[in-house]
Order: sequence, then C-alpha cells, then structure tokens
Amino acid sequence: MFKTEVYFQNLNTVKTFVDMVSMYPKHEIYLVSDIYTMDAHSLIGILSLDISHPIELQVLSDDIPQSFFEDLKPFIYQKTTALQPER
Repeated sequence: MFKTEVYFQNLNTVKTFVDMVSMYPKHEIYLVSDIYTMDAHSLIGILSLDISHPIELQVLSDDIPQSFFEDLKPFIYQKTTALQPER
C-alpha cells in the first residue's frame, strides 16, 4: 500500500490526473477526503470531493510500477513554509 497527499489547482488538473490514473486500470487507486472514498479513475467521483484542499491518495496494490510514481509527481502536495523576514 502507498499513501500520499495530492492537490488539484483547478478542474483541468483533475482531468489530467484522471487521464494519468486511467493508464493504470488494474490498480486500486483511491482518493480519501473526510469520510468519502472515491475511485481515482472516476472524474465525476473526484469532482464530488472538496478539491480546494489536499486529498489523500491511496494505492492498494503492492505491484505499483515505477512509471506511476513518475507520472504522479506533478500532483503530489508539497507543503511550503513562508520564511519570516529577519528583524
């Protein structure tokens, strides 16, 4: 099992994500937001989630190809901390 957080900047990003995930139809890939779990292959399912904040991605397969991780990189949520100016 693999878990990470993903973030979608807009609806086009969601569509691009679904297109990417659809290249891996044999793998169980889910998005989990609050109490809802959606199949990541489903555009309608993802759009029913609140995409204004990061969403947990879960891949339940153990045989995940390395290419999936490369394709996933643009969607992985990376926390950034603003640096405070020195006084």
